[in-house]
Amino acid sequence: MIIDINEELFDEVLKIVKGRSLRVHKQLQQLKPLNINDNSLVEARVIKTDRIKKRIRVALQELIQSNVKPTKYQVHLRTKIAYITLNKYFDNILDEVQNER
Repeated sequence: MIIDINEELFDEVLKIVKGRSLRVHKQLQQLKPLNINDNSLVEARVIKTDRIKKRIRVALQELIQSNVKPTKYQVHLRTKIAYITLNKYFDNILDEVQNER
């Protein structure tokens, strides 16, 4: 996720969180600023799309290995990916997975 936040406000959030949860505080401290360029949103979208495609691929492979007919419904049950997104990628990924075999 890409967010834009003022550094002073982020420091304030760190102070508030430190008093409430050390685990969350440590995770927030590990956040690193991105090198922002014109393509950062495009890169983030590509990364997210690749993750979704990978989850669909893994679900399809598991279904095929367990001798279950892979359907959008079965993939949705396993991944909780929205049907709109499944409609975009399902057929192409299914063809790729079946061609691998």
